[in-house]
Amino acid sequence: MSGETSAGPARPRKIQLEKAYRLLNKALEDFYEQKYERAIELCGEALEHLLPGGPNPLSSPELRSDHFLKMYSAVLPVREAEGIADVFTFFQSRKARFRVRRGSPLPDRDWWQFIRVSREEAEGVLQVTRLALGSVERQSTTGG
Repeated sequence: MSGETSAGPARPRKIQLEKAYRLLNKALEDFYEQKYERAIELCGEALEHLLPGGPNPLSSPELRSDHFLKMYSAVLPVREAEGIADVFTFFQSRKARFRVRRGSPLPDRDWWQFIRVSREEAEGVLQVTRLALGSVERQSTTGG
């Protein structure tokens, strides 16, 4: 758009925050409709909108997470950094926990927990996303 390149200036912070909050609101709607997986995806997208140039589907979740944390580390509470990184890598971590070799039997018990997202997990992701957006918003309104 208007002179913006992938290496060019970031979109205005206000527009980034507006898009991020819209995605967070959609995530909350999905959460209350018990669509936990979709809610977590939307949280990741919301945080990605705060990156320069917006979401980049070509970069890995780990790279997006690292970039986000490097960019906003001065603004975010230190204890929340791991939770914010988990928003980006949630589904990769879930897949890594559920390793089944072809031809081997599924785990005997609770295997569904490895592929389903619980209400508590989704709620945790929503809280971390809300905290991150609030921190970035406070930083941008105070001129930091």
